[in-house]
Amino acid sequence: MKQYELTNLLPRSAARAVRRGYFVRLISVVIGLTILALIIHGALLMPAYLYAHGEVIREQTELDRISASSSTAEQHSIQAHINSVKEDITYLGRLGTVPAASSAFRAVVSVPHTGIKITGFTYAAPSSTSKTAQMTITGTANTRDQLRQYVQELGKLPYVTNADLPISSYAKDSNIPFTVTLTGSLIP
Repeated sequence: MKQYELTNLLPRSAARAVRRGYFVRLISVVIGLTILALIIHGALLMPAYLYAHGEVIREQTELDRISASSSTAEQHSIQAHINSVKEDITYLGRLGTVPAASSAFRAVVSVPHTGIKITGFTYAAPSSTSKTAQMTITGTANTRDQLRQYVQELGKLPYVTNADLPISSYAKDSNIPFTVTLTGSLIP
């Protein structure tokens, strides 16, 4: 068998042009196939992208709803706690300027009370709107005269502006239950 030797009869410049045309066509086909593959892959990935995007939106909406509901409940709880602390601070701040109940009780007990048996005290400190305090003294008196004298002595105290005893307290002759209400600064 005889091998034929192929002879290229084209000049070198034409052979280069043919080779160049071949590589241009080859590169064009490769680029075209790459673009076609990208378009096909993009089209096949579109449903997955749309599904994932929808899930992200749904989860974000759910997160916002949970955050809103939990933060509202937490905010109410925190606000209630803050209000409670503010009330405590206001109360404690007011205690520094309010007369102490113990000194007012000691001053009232130091008033001579012969024939009088004191059974209870109540004390209401002055509020921020009123400068007068109020104290209620309950007990029993042996006689009307001892009760009248005790109320007069309480009324003479410099820090008491009014010692009020209801007239109905004088209804009995002996062992008279009474309630005297003192108003004033009550700061001895």
